[in-house]
Order: sequence, then structure tokens, then C-alpha cells
Amino acid sequence: MDPYLYLFFHVLSHALLGAVIAYCFLPRDTWKNLMICLCSGALCGIFPDIFGDRSVAPWSHSILFTPLLALGIAYLTKLFYKKTSFKLIWGSSILSVLFGHLFLDYMGHDLPAFYPLSDKSYIMGAITLGDPWIWFPLIIGLGLSVFLRNKPKLPVVTSILFILVYLVFRIISKEIIEHKVQVQHPVPEKSYIIVEPDSHYEFPLDPRKWLEFRFRVISPHFSKGGDAGILGEKSDKLFWYDFYPVAFEINLSRGKYVPINSQDSKVVISVTKEWKEAGSNFIQGKYDGNLLTYKETTNGQWEEVIPQ
Repeated sequence: MDPYLYLFFHVLSHALLGAVIAYCFLPRDTWKNLMICLCSGALCGIFPDIFGDRSVAPWSHSILFTPLLALGIAYLTKLFYKKTSFKLIWGSSILSVLFGHLFLDYMGHDLPAFYPLSDKSYIMGAITLGDPWIWFPLIIGLGLSVFLRNKPKLPVVTSILFILVYLVFRIISKEIIEHKVQVQHPVPEKSYIIVEPDSHYEFPLDPRKWLEFRFRVISPHFSKGGDAGILGEKSDKLFWYDFYPVAFEINLSRGKYVPINSQDSKVVISVTKEWKEAGSNFIQGKYDGNLLTYKETTNGQWEEVIPQ
């Protein structure tokens, strides 16, 4: 997918969700007030990224700074809403920043939610930001509300409820897949299971593709993964299965577990067979055109088995 197209739909999702939240709280009795309402909410939805992404400006993606970020937009909005309570405008702005941006970010990627009290990043990783299952219902709901007589809230509220149900479905699906992968693809040491959307930096036209996940199992000696489908129906098959005779470290970086390879752990065995014999685990695979076999020792290390 073109990175600029991905960025466009990413920003669009934030702007639309911020706008529909503002639509629920701010005056929209005239076309002028309607435009002010939507622009204020959309600005709140994208405002944290104006200062840079979460790695450049972690403070703008912190819940602790949300009221401060919303305060500036609320003052700007108050210049146009002379008769509207500033508390209402500020409260609406806070919700638009909090849910229109930070919550949506958390559902898609890591978020330094409590910076500067903590540098820890939090992530649900259940959606790809730019997911049409997010922005398309918002466009429909907002369009109906704006152009119907008396500008009702019901279509907008319905679109928000749809998205909440969709996000809950994504979270439940991810939990189901993690459990299936844990049962189907165990490794003989402590491991971490990563389940994430299968449409990062892509834009499949089939909306069903956006519902699918992929998975990865990583441990100091193993890395394997494949597609998972919507509820784990594809998770029994592996696309790759690698074994590292020399263990690598696994670090928690930006809310995700990632392997850190050392100079000694560059040998990667493509696993073709694994078995247990006389209480010991064995791995067999290919490396540089050769078929190699390794046996797990009592201290959790692996040694090559030399053919007699």
C-alpha cells in the first residue's frame, strides 16, 4: 500500500471519530454551528499528531496531557460559540482527543499512555489504523445525521455503537486466536505469542481481508508464524518455522516483544522435523543446503548431533 494513502486513512479515522464525538455534544442548530462543531472535533481527533508521532512527542499521546491539549482547542472553539458553556466545549474536546485519537491509537499501535510518570507503552493491536470498518461507518453515520432534517444524533450514535461492537469483536477474536496458537504450536521453553491484524501497510479491496489476523510465536530459540483467519481457522498451518541454535534475547519494545539477535545467533535453521526421544527434544532442519539435527541439553541449551 502507498504509505501516503495509508497515512490519509489513518488521519481520516482520527478526524471522523473526533468529529462525531463533538457532534453529540456541541450546538449544530445552524450550518455555521454545524461546521464549527465538526471542525473542532476533527481538529481534536488529529491534534496530538501535529506535534509529532508518539516517539517524537510522547507527551502529546499521554492521557495526563489530554486536558491541556483539549484546552487550547476549546478556547479557539469558544470564540465562535459565544453562548455555549466553556465547560461543555472543553469536556467535548477532551473526549474527542481521548477517544478520537488516543483510544484509537491504543487499539492499533503502542501508546505512552502515562508519560512522563512512566515510559511504558501500551497496545491492544487489534486493528490496523486506517481500517475501513472504522472510517466507513463513521462517514455513513455522519453523512446521514448532517443531511437529514433536524440533524438527528441517532445515525451518529449508531455508527459509534457499531465501532465499539466491532472493536470488542476484534479483541475477543485476538484472545481466541492466542489460545488456539498456544495449544497448536507449543515450544519447549518460555515463549510469547503475537497476534496482529493481517493488513498492515496494505489496502485489500475485499473488506473481509481486514478482519483477518496473523500470528507469531517467539522464544529464545524458536520463531514461527502464519495466518490466523478471523477466529483462528487458519492457525493450524505455519508459513515459517525457524530454529536458532544460539539463543537470542527477547525485549519488550514499544509494547511488543521483539527478538534481539546477537552476532553469535545468526545461524537460522529452517525446521523440517521435531520429535521427542528418551525424554529429550530434537530439532532437524536445513541451513545453507545442509540437513542438521540438534538436541536440547539438560540446561536448556541445544547442541548439534553429529551423525555417526
